[in-house]
Amino acid sequence: MKADPKLLRGHNRLWIRFFLLAVFATMYVRDHSRPVMHEALGFEPTDYDKRVLNITSEITKQIFPFTLNLDDPRFWAGLDRLVRLNERISAAKQRGGLVGTVKRAGLSVAAAATFARLYMLPVVSNELPQNVRLAPTW
Repeated sequence: MKADPKLLRGHNRLWIRFFLLAVFATMYVRDHSRPVMHEALGFEPTDYDKRVLNITSEITKQIFPFTLNLDDPRFWAGLDRLVRLNERISAAKQRGGLVGTVKRAGLSVAAAATFARLYMLPVVSNELPQNVRLAPTW
C-alpha cells in the first residue's frame, strides 16, 4: 500500500474501514466466546482485547491514513452488543427448528445493523510516517 498510495484514497478508504472493523470485531466476539480458555490463562477477555486492539491500532497508523476511534465509548458498547447477539444466535442455533431459524435470522439482522452502526462511527485521521519501515509499537 505504501508503494501505491492511491490504494489509501477514494473508495478504498471505505474498504480499509471495513477491514479494520471486521478484524477488530471478529477478535472481540471470538475472544468473548471462549471464557474457559481465558480463565485458564488468567486474564479477562475485555481487558486483554482492549490492550491488543490499542496496540494493533498503533501499528495500523504506520499503514492506513486513519484508525478506528477506540476512545469512543460507542465503539466498545457496539462490540459488547455483538458479543451478546452472538450468544443469542448460538442459543437459537442450538434450539433448532423453525423458531430457532427465525430467531437466528432476526438476530443476524440485528448484528448486521450493529456492525453498520460501528462502521459509521467517526474515525481518527493520522499522518502517515515518511519512513516506510514498520516499527514495533510495544
